[in-house]
Amino acid sequence: MKKSARVAGLLLAVILAVSAPLSAFAATAAKQPELKSISFKNAVIEENFSPDEHEYTLTLEDEKITPTLESYDIEGDANLFVTYSYDEAKHQTGAVVILEHENGSAKYNFVYKNAQFYEKSDNNYLKEVNCNLGVVSPDISHDTTDYKIYIPRDLTVLDITAATEDVGAYCDVPTEISLTPEQEIDITLTVTASNGDKRVYSFDVKRCDKSSDEVAEIIAGGNAQQLIKDEQFYQKPAFLITVIGVAGTLLILFVLVKMAKRLTVQVGDVDETEFFE
Repeated sequence: MKKSARVAGLLLAVILAVSAPLSAFAATAAKQPELKSISFKNAVIEENFSPDEHEYTLTLEDEKITPTLESYDIEGDANLFVTYSYDEAKHQTGAVVILEHENGSAKYNFVYKNAQFYEKSDNNYLKEVNCNLGVVSPDISHDTTDYKIYIPRDLTVLDITAATEDVGAYCDVPTEISLTPEQEIDITLTVTASNGDKRVYSFDVKRCDKSSDEVAEIIAGGNAQQLIKDEQFYQKPAFLITVIGVAGTLLILFVLVKMAKRLTVQVGDVDETEFFE
């Protein structure tokens, strides 16, 4: 009887030892982030979207305009990036969506069904520029080619994606830019229209006084514009002049106090003999 109990206990221990890692693995696998839904501006996905399917067809509402991300729903903790695929002639052929998380990534291809990119055009405008944990200011428009990108103080890898306004235009984007701590750089993006005309955009990368986690929370909460306003306030000339003026005043007062101490006349001389001694 005792032997049977020992055998049963040993078998139970073996089962628990084997099943525990498998259960942990199953729990981890079940918690993998998933892209539950996605939609694009100026485009309709022909198929029903599923996290397990990775090839889709996009029908453009305007066959000349690049589709951009409209909305998406992620289950779990992950980041979403949208880039674009091109053929050998650098004609835009589709959108590529990448879901990245700590355990890996998933790639979804959306191939254009009706893109009109063989007609020559002089449209060399950018439509959107996005980057991981970065906020572009001001919004991309036809009125300017000079912009700022505000990034966290501790960010060391900057991922950038850009969408041209015309589906037939091309923009060479330097993805995954490595940065040293505290480094601020200038990024140049050149958009080439289908007729060969070029337009150059400049992006001044500025670090803000917030960590990556803080910036991620701000962006997720829809408060990116407030982040820009806060950073621009500290960079305004009036604010800088005020800070410099106060610092200068304090420095002058410090110098005057030091000079006053040196010029102060002693009432008595310690080495002088008393007159009535």
